[in-house]
Amino acid sequence: MRDDTPRIGKIGDALSQLGNVAFLPRHRETTANESISGRAHRMGWRVEWWIDLPFRLFGQRDHCRKAYYKDLERAAAFKAQHRDRIGLDH
Repeated sequence: MRDDTPRIGKIGDALSQLGNVAFLPRHRETTANESISGRAHRMGWRVEWWIDLPFRLFGQRDHCRKAYYKDLERAAAFKAQHRDRIGLDH
C-alpha cells in the first residue's frame, strides 16, 4: 500500500487516533484506527462544529466528514492489501 500523505500529516493522524482511544469516553465504541474527527462525524456529536472551526479558518470545509471517509478509505485499502497478500477472494 502506498500512502503519499506527508509525514507531518501521518503524525497528526496518529496523535488523533491515540487521543481518541486514550482520552475520549466509551472507548469500546471505536477502534484504534479511528480519528477523533472521524468519530465525531460518525457519532453525530455536536462538538463536530467546534472541531471543524480551526480547519475552516484555513479554508478546509467539512473536516470531520472528510476525516470519516478517509478513515473508511484507509481501512478498505488495508483490508484489500491483506486480502491480496493471503489470496482471499472475498
